[in-house]
Amino acid sequence: MSYPKLDTNPMCGRAYETYTEDELYLRYLNEGAKRAPLGFKPNYNLAPTQLSPVVVNRSGLPEIALLRWGLVPAWAKDIQSASKYSLINARGEEILEKRSYQQAFLKRRCILPLSGFIEWKRESEKVKRPFAIHLKGDPIMSVAGVWEHWVSPATGEIFESFSIITTAANSMMQKIHDRMPVILSRESEAEWLDPKNQDPARLKQFLKPCPPEWLAAYEISTAINSPRNNQPELLNPLQYP
Repeated sequence: MSYPKLDTNPMCGRAYETYTEDELYLRYLNEGAKRAPLGFKPNYNLAPTQLSPVVVNRSGLPEIALLRWGLVPAWAKDIQSASKYSLINARGEEILEKRSYQQAFLKRRCILPLSGFIEWKRESEKVKRPFAIHLKGDPIMSVAGVWEHWVSPATGEIFESFSIITTAANSMMQKIHDRMPVILSRESEAEWLDPKNQDPARLKQFLKPCPPEWLAAYEISTAINSPRNNQPELLNPLQYP
């Protein structure tokens, strides 16, 4: 698999998922929900083009499916042409103005369950320090996203993908970066996923930074820079001599 060139200026471009499949089901699915085995294994360095568990609501109940990070919009002729746009993040302030995201935002919203995400603090043109950001009081954060069901006009191939929604950074994140993912509260998850909720004004109310006291951050090794590295030690706090 080829990976996109690392660009640490736009966010959010890297994350991690250290939970188990059972923990994921217990967190998001009720008794009547669909629980198809995913074959999921923890990912310590989730990068664009990789598959990730995503919570969606297709028919009234939440379910979890593996989707590719990097939205392929409905209008795309093929996956390759869509990839050049690098649709891994959707700016919440502009989401209704972009044809790649507009219909997905109104009809196909999702939750990306993360243990945390990675962001780089730019010290200079050449020096960027990676930080792991996570919730203080919950092992899984619910990141707002949009997803798309794309069918190849040439072959009929079905391809499902997602993009993370970002917003302006809160006061905690401003020390590292000027943007952050939209992190939902537990109370807002069901309404966010509900496909019947298509009121733009009501939906836009979710697209705001979470309270800064929800989050904690610590510096990690630059070994995280390469998506080919994927081991638990990547997330250890950086130890200075």
